[in-house]
Amino acid sequence: MFERTFCSGPWFHIGINYDGSYAKCRWAKDAFSKNENYNVSNTSIIDFYNSKDMTNLRTELLTGKKPTVCETCYYEESYGKLNGRQRQLKKSGIDLGEFNLTARSSPHYSKFEYSYRNNGISQYQPTDLQVWLGNTCNSGCIMCKPLASSKLEEEYKLLNKLNPKQFEIKEITSWTKDKSQIDSIAEQICNIQNLGYIHFLGGETLYDRSFYTLCDRLVETDNAKNIIVGTTTNGTIYNDKLNKYIETFKEFHLGISIESVTDLNDYIRWPGKISTILPNIEQFLLDREKNENLYLSLRITPNIFSVAHIDKLFVFMIENKIIAESCNILFDPECLRIELLPENIRQEMIVKVKKLIDYYKLTKDHVVNIRVPSIIDQVTANVILDYYKFLTTYTPPENIEESRHDLISFIKTFEKSRNNCILDYLPEYEEFLRSYGY
Repeated sequence: MFERTFCSGPWFHIGINYDGSYAKCRWAKDAFSKNENYNVSNTSIIDFYNSKDMTNLRTELLTGKKPTVCETCYYEESYGKLNGRQRQLKKSGIDLGEFNLTARSSPHYSKFEYSYRNNGISQYQPTDLQVWLGNTCNSGCIMCKPLASSKLEEEYKLLNKLNPKQFEIKEITSWTKDKSQIDSIAEQICNIQNLGYIHFLGGETLYDRSFYTLCDRLVETDNAKNIIVGTTTNGTIYNDKLNKYIETFKEFHLGISIESVTDLNDYIRWPGKISTILPNIEQFLLDREKNENLYLSLRITPNIFSVAHIDKLFVFMIENKIIAESCNILFDPECLRIELLPENIRQEMIVKVKKLIDYYKLTKDHVVNIRVPSIIDQVTANVILDYYKFLTTYTPPENIEESRHDLISFIKTFEKSRNNCILDYLPEYEEFLRSYGY
């Protein structure tokens, strides 16, 4: 019944996309793809949980197949990254390194066996949800899409006229614009048996009224004390109301998306200012000291620009004991991938990160529960070491020359709209960028 390709995720969680369609997995390759068959407007959370999409996925995993939607996790494992699949397995008591030994001793084995005998059906309900709240956002991060940013949605209308190939306009529908759907999802969430975790994403959640509506509903119905809430913010907003949630929910996990502690972050996550973000992080650190329910992390998406200053960001994490919960190497847009770096710059980055690893004496270790405060340092160490391995082992793409020219076209189009210049932030890239027409 079990092969090493197995993942327990489809028994525990599902996602709701920006447009209200359901996602089979928060880490799935097609997580953001529009699901034509299942939407919050026509299907309940529980009904989707045992829909054909989900039962087929469970069956594939139980019969040793590698589902297409799981390709991202399998790829990340190729360079040693602790990813979503491994986290879900560990939640189930299954260790990938000792898979054969732990799979059948899992306390959830009977759940998997039941699904194996019943065409992928689960007799339980999801225990965690990933909920995208639409695209309401006050930032237009250069690597993001209008699907996740209302600010980019407006900007793309101009950029499309300048560069239609790279700045495609698509119709965007956010389910949270319909108050009745927000109310319906709130009621459903409050009635899910044994729900333990909800992760809210945007857009910018702290800028979105639906985030507060849903959290308030969980507080009012007394569900909050049993639920861990996580959310991701760009760090531009500090809201005193969060303190109420931190005190009320079982735990409150706040992930701050950031690419640099220098003003390079201003370019990548425009128009946010690092001069605003860093003081907000300092305030969150003070809140963490006052309340043990608050877990603070930084979520980074290394790209061809942020890699230049990433060593400073890693030092910031280590010195402030902020967990590097995720280090999601950027794959899309392709023109911003790290793999496009010229070899001389790549080697400079390798040296920087290696010096950091040696200075702090970072070593790899096995971590099961990333939420335990005492092992924050180790989790961050693992993330840095995984990133270092990627940086030293990746293979440049075959279409590298074409992609580098695409990079120049991409950023020049943005800069016409934003009136900025990457070389003001990364003068060390001048020779590289100029050689491709910048």
